[in-house]
Amino acid sequence: MPPAPSFQTAPPFATAEAAWLWTAAILLARRDPAATRPPPGPCRPEDVLKCLDGLYRTNTIELLHARILRIWGWRGMAPNPARPRERCDWRLWQEAMKGLDGPLRACGIVGGPRCAIPAELLAKAMLEL
Repeated sequence: MPPAPSFQTAPPFATAEAAWLWTAAILLARRDPAATRPPPGPCRPEDVLKCLDGLYRTNTIELLHARILRIWGWRGMAPNPARPRERCDWRLWQEAMKGLDGPLRACGIVGGPRCAIPAELLAKAMLEL
């Protein structure tokens, strides 16, 4: 039996998005043994899910946000606001990432600089909605 991964050796994720995509990849690999397993992270996937659950329980995000995170997380990428069919998903994704950022930083899972969406990209995407 291989040794359990040490969560303390992996550096924190740079962004909440990176943490979520890693979590989704781990969960997908558990479900499908043929899927490639990502390298160990600074936490367990359940730690990220616990933060997400806390946001849902405090009505910070809705079930639709979690659904968008699951769909795009299993695709291994974030929605693209430049694609008309993905704009609504992108907005929900950004709201969820904004909510996840604080709790993940408080747990030490995310340690990079706070990521702000460039104002011009946000304005352009919102005008096109």
